[in-house]
Amino acid sequence: MENNDFALLNLIQLLVSGKTIKFPDAIDWKEVMNKSFKQGVGGLILDALENVPENLRPSKAILMSWLGRVVAMERLYENNKSSIAHLASFYQKYDIKMLLLKGYGLSLYWPQSHHRPVGDIDVYLFGKQAYADNIIQKYFGIRIDNSHHKHSVFTFENSMVENHYSFLNVHAHRSTAAIEHILFQELTDTMDLDIANVVFPSVRFNSLYLLRHSAEHFASVDINLRIVLDWAFFVKVNPVDWDWLLEKLEQVGMMKYLAVLNAICVDYLGFDKSLFPDIPVEQAVVERSMNDILSPEVETESHDNLMVEVTFRFKRWWKNRWKHNMVFKESLWQSLLTQVWSHLLKPSL
Repeated sequence: MENNDFALLNLIQLLVSGKTIKFPDAIDWKEVMNKSFKQGVGGLILDALENVPENLRPSKAILMSWLGRVVAMERLYENNKSSIAHLASFYQKYDIKMLLLKGYGLSLYWPQSHHRPVGDIDVYLFGKQAYADNIIQKYFGIRIDNSHHKHSVFTFENSMVENHYSFLNVHAHRSTAAIEHILFQELTDTMDLDIANVVFPSVRFNSLYLLRHSAEHFASVDINLRIVLDWAFFVKVNPVDWDWLLEKLEQVGMMKYLAVLNAICVDYLGFDKSLFPDIPVEQAVVERSMNDILSPEVETESHDNLMVEVTFRFKRWWKNRWKHNMVFKESLWQSLLTQVWSHLLKPSL
């Protein structure tokens, strides 16, 4: 592991567990800063640096640059929260309750909520997805994009909203349909958030949903440290029903992924081992997975030429095949055929 990566992880451990800092020599703090934001932990790392002796901190110039980026991130967070509140208020006029997935709800488990980066606003409207899109389009004149499998997409107050009619893309892998069925069974139990007309999924729902969502990203492309920390902070705060979750993961073939993710939280990020169940895990796979998070084996590329893009995606899928049996119950080639058919149905995923 490179010195800069070691310093980055050391700072996360300092914030999580108070572990004593032991920085390696020759740290490129500008690179650490840039990588921390790429990994979605720029604000978290700045918080950790407040507890580092001055002689070990980056230069004032780098710290000021870092602070400026975090302040900008805080503004985006407040804008995102405001958009959620306004959208929920609009839906309430039409008797539409809004379930918020991931995002703002997960930020409440972080040490400082506004230092978790925000992204899209993912919502589920309890069967009223099409009705809600129609009134949004009629009232605001907003264009609705229906080219995706599991949700429609539109822009509301400069925030992208994903309005889900399913929680997962059930067309991409056959085992996903089984997980989707389980998630819908857990919808009867939700938690109120601090925004009117907004609820958050139950702990059972989120424990399975967060794992599957991150696992699919990990297996197909990559994940970053923010996604891992979402899981770790969620587990730290919530009473996870491990017996229930382990039974479901065994059914859908995801036990290896959970074992690896938990090991990363403990071995690299400083979380207490007692938070997680004791599951056998291959340390070589844990190390490779951690390295892939910090520096993906296949970097994301974008191509204007369709055939070049298709070729790249196949190469990425092939190089990522070592992750497959950690996440999916079906065979590698069965998954490929299902995904090809899914892309043919709706190219936008």
